[in-house]
Amino acid sequence: MVPGITDTECRIAQFRSRELHAVAERQRRAAHAAPVAGRVSVMETMHRHIGALMERSSRILTSVRTPETTEHVAAPGTLAVSK
Repeated sequence: MVPGITDTECRIAQFRSRELHAVAERQRRAAHAAPVAGRVSVMETMHRHIGALMERSSRILTSVRTPETTEHVAAPGTLAVSK
């Protein structure tokens, strides 16, 4: 008998090696996916904040009337005449 690894031990070692590589690949994918999930939630939060600010500014701008706009507003059904 020749000392060394048997065919069965070799196959077991190959199986364990493939299993370890698969686990490492899953961990690598999980590590790369985690920051993306974090970025998505940050982006969603930023979009919500920007949307809220735009909504507030839109309300303020529609409620504010300048003297120029109030001077040129005519009664409904009348025509504007320039000088």
